[in-house]
Amino acid sequence: MSKIMAMLPAYNEEKHLPAVLEKLKPLIETIVVVDDGSTDRTKAVAEAAGVTVLSRGYNMGVGQTTMDGLAWALDHDFEAVIMLDSDGQHDPLEVPLFVQKYEETQARMIIGERDYSQMPLIRRFSNTIGRWMLSSAVGEYLPDNQSGYRLVHRDLIKKLLNSKESGYHFMVDMIIICLASGWKIGWVPIATIYGDERSYQKVWYQIYGFTRMCLDARRKMKSARATLRTD
Repeated sequence: MSKIMAMLPAYNEEKHLPAVLEKLKPLIETIVVVDDGSTDRTKAVAEAAGVTVLSRGYNMGVGQTTMDGLAWALDHDFEAVIMLDSDGQHDPLEVPLFVQKYEETQARMIIGERDYSQMPLIRRFSNTIGRWMLSSAVGEYLPDNQSGYRLVHRDLIKKLLNSKESGYHFMVDMIIICLASGWKIGWVPIATIYGDERSYQKVWYQIYGFTRMCLDARRKMKSARATLRTD
């Protein structure tokens, strides 16, 4: 496990973060919390837990925050990063599932697949539509394109750091970049957990941005396939 680290983007998660870190610490040696300019005690509680904390002091969005953590992993020579949310939506005890899948497949990205039937109705509807749209755009079925519970290999990280997406759509761009690079995605089943966590996404941002990402995915996949044919 010394070659794999855990990274948690965090924004105003002082309530949930301590319990997440308590479960995670026995499972993985290096844990990095990337504070996205929280206005509560997120940074303080992460430091009190004895993990590495990165903080710029102002908000940049989950995409840029995630890239900051991935860049740190690359700079410190980690082979792979396990990304999970700091709000309790991801069970840290499932980290070994990602490690096992990685050891079996050496996949450049592994995504935690949730059970859509266990989601709140509005989330199930929006996620199902999004799954259908992106699967159609990339030309293959994607069981869960919104799950943030992921393992990412350093080969893919190098490409991800060139992404122009600084917000939530970075999670979608990760998938597009991985597939356009010719790498298959691995999947592991994970628990579907919803509690009192707050979503910071705006409806118009989701609709417009996700549609734009799907069009971009179609273009990039078409270009990637054309390149493979000429090679």
